[in-house]
Amino acid sequence: MFDGALHGDYHSPSLPPFPSVRQPSPGSASSVNGSHLEAPLTYETLLDRNNKLNTRVTELELINNLFRDRVAELEHNEQEARRAEKTAKEIEAQLRAELHEVRQREADLKRRLDQIEGDEPRHKKMRLSDIVDESEAAPPVGPMLD
Repeated sequence: MFDGALHGDYHSPSLPPFPSVRQPSPGSASSVNGSHLEAPLTYETLLDRNNKLNTRVTELELINNLFRDRVAELEHNEQEARRAEKTAKEIEAQLRAELHEVRQREADLKRRLDQIEGDEPRHKKMRLSDIVDESEAAPPVGPMLD
């Protein structure tokens, strides 16, 4: 199937035949731009094209430097964000450890308080009203002596 395509006898019915490309002979004169059909360019035209290309190169270098600077800035910001995140995680871990210690200390103090309360019975202070009931109280001593 492909044998004919390699030897040049095969032509697709839907495509026109591909014209053969002729290679220029090594000794033939060629222009600067490589085309045999165009006339050689003048010095002024070449100089103008060279200036335009130099301007375009300068523009592209400027754009490239802008991109490079922006990438460096973004990388720096990312490093700062990672440092801040790491610091925040360290602070969070520190605070969690302190919270754990405080909770342990609170539990220890509650345990000690319960232990102290369990060892000693609680004595209630007696109030004077608990001892003397005014309705059952005897009349003052002075009127009895009359």
